[in-house]
Amino acid sequence: MFGFLSKTAPPSSPDSTRTPPSAPEPIQRAEPPRRTFESLVSEELPIQRHSVAMEGGMPSCLTLFDNFLLCYSLASQTKSVYRHGAPRDCSPKFEDFKFCMSVKGSSEEKKEEVWVKRRAEWWAERRLGRSSEDVWDAKTNVYADPKEEKRNQEEAATL
Repeated sequence: MFGFLSKTAPPSSPDSTRTPPSAPEPIQRAEPPRRTFESLVSEELPIQRHSVAMEGGMPSCLTLFDNFLLCYSLASQTKSVYRHGAPRDCSPKFEDFKFCMSVKGSSEEKKEEVWVKRRAEWWAERRLGRSSEDVWDAKTNVYADPKEEKRNQEEAATL
């Protein structure tokens, strides 16, 4: 009846010679690189070295023990119950204190290196679980290694 209301074009129409549009091809997305514990630890090591250097090195055992006791304070536990609906688990703070006591006899450089490795492993484990990296890609090579920078400065000064 009316050409503009009909769903099929009349046979004399130039549109009748067109082929029907094909379905769009599916978008091929590249698989993100598989995150492994080792790869995440290697990404975290320079970040944690930088962080520990900014904090002035490994914290003292007394500081770690204070952090453990503060975790059990009324204010900390109340805040945790308010935010998360459950009291905070303070066992990781106690594990940090025990770790500090176990490396107490080591040299300062050795203590700092094992502390950096421990923190890198902790963050890698945390990143393997549910995190924002399930949606977003983390930047890599953001921080330069402070020990590497120091070595480069020393080498430049000796030349």
